[in-house]
Amino acid sequence: MTDKEFKHLKRSDLIYIISEYQKKQEELLKENEALRKKLKDKEYKMSSAGSLAEISAKLNGLFEAAQQTADDYISQLEGTSLEEAKKKADAIIREAEEKAKQIISEAKKSSVNNDNKY
Repeated sequence: MTDKEFKHLKRSDLIYIISEYQKKQEELLKENEALRKKLKDKEYKMSSAGSLAEISAKLNGLFEAAQQTADDYISQLEGTSLEEAKKKADAIIREAEEKAKQIISEAKKSSVNNDNKY
């Protein structure tokens, strides 16, 4: 409407128009608030998704590091077991050699004693 048309309206018509504009304004404010809430929720979801992705990536890295540590620990245990097995084997060989020397020594003494008898 133009200014001239407004000037020719009755007071009741103007009040009605103002009332309708106020209702429309209230509806638009409510719609605006609802849209702001939706936007805020979407922004939160997007930021949460980013945060969750970052956390997931960090956890993935943590799990990879934990797996690597576990693998290193197991390989160290395996290496230690081999070293211990070698040490035990060396000890058994030394013990066997000492027993063999004792047996040989006793055999020599026994043979010398038997030779002396004849």
